[in-house]
Amino acid sequence: MTTDDPQSGGGTSKVDAVIQKYGLVGMGAELESRWVGDDGEEQSTRDLADYFNQSVLETAIEGVDAPTLSGDIQQVYQSLSEDDADAPLIRSRLEQSGVDIESVMADFISHQTVYRYLKNDRGAARPEQTPAERKERAIDRVQRLRGRTTAVTRQTIESLEKNDAISAGDFNIINELQVLCEDCGRSYDVVAFLEQSGCDCQSA
Repeated sequence: MTTDDPQSGGGTSKVDAVIQKYGLVGMGAELESRWVGDDGEEQSTRDLADYFNQSVLETAIEGVDAPTLSGDIQQVYQSLSEDDADAPLIRSRLEQSGVDIESVMADFISHQTVYRYLKNDRGAARPEQTPAERKERAIDRVQRLRGRTTAVTRQTIESLEKNDAISAGDFNIINELQVLCEDCGRSYDVVAFLEQSGCDCQSA
């Protein structure tokens, strides 16, 4: 759940208001640094929204005595934001521990809000990229998304099994993404396709 009104009463952006509410000192500068790629890797506004929201959640439940609340903050956030099978139990345990989780989730932000904040409030701009840099970062993005899809799929199966919704023994996730060239009929792993700059038939 997110409430994405970018302005609040006195003209303060929602991002700044939430930063102040939870004492997330330096978060604005960190979001900008991650977005423009100061460490060599630009992060998407979706990734930044997840990072921001996880920081909000972590701060809100820090020190809460909920010993039966399993999973790291990323798993708890994912369950709540996706409203999966574990979400009702997590909500209940947090509420019992004194956390107003509905209020916390109302402070979550979307990737559009992150983008408006970076562009309008901080005046941030990404440096121009060469074609080679664009390709390298696109490959990194695809690989991260593939890894995330695998992790989410595994967590979903494990959660369903834990809640007796399915039966599963030992298993592995095979996550293949193929690009099929309609001109010549060749298929490629998506990363290989990007690394070699497209299909062989286009350069023949």
